[in-house]
Amino acid sequence: MRSKIRARASEEGFEKSVATRKAIEEATQRAMAGQSSATPDQMLDLSGFGEKFVDDGTDELTAEEQAEIDKIANMPLWEQVGEELANTRFPTPLAIFQTACVMALIFAVSATLILKGDATIRDLYMNQGFIPRPDEVYDFGDLELPDGFLEQQDLEGDLGSALKAATDTVDQILPPPSSP
Repeated sequence: MRSKIRARASEEGFEKSVATRKAIEEATQRAMAGQSSATPDQMLDLSGFGEKFVDDGTDELTAEEQAEIDKIANMPLWEQVGEELANTRFPTPLAIFQTACVMALIFAVSATLILKGDATIRDLYMNQGFIPRPDEVYDFGDLELPDGFLEQQDLEGDLGSALKAATDTVDQILPPPSSP
């Protein structure tokens, strides 16, 4: 790609200027030395930036200027509330009704899409046999449960016996501490 560009530039009669060649050599030397790529004359001088934010009091407004600019701030509270309410534009009943209709339409469309999507996915999984249909009844009469399986139901229902069983199990694994 570079060779094509160089060939085209030489055909058109473009050559690197001495300044460009020199700038490229200097940038390469700075990069090899690990220095910044910008020369001091190219860098942005930010030394005076912080001074602009020093509060010297010249930007402060006098009480008269503040009163002229913000007339409402100098009014009593009830008059301020009245002025704000007078300048507030409230929606019309028609606009409220239109917004409510749009919200109801969005709700109806969203609910329909969710419910129809759920039914479609449920039917797909039922047809593939991943989940049983509600009308299918399975007979688990010949299912053999491991010994003690049904006792776990009582264990889960009674917290006291569950704690006792856990304590007994821990005592079997770890010997009780001996008293000094």
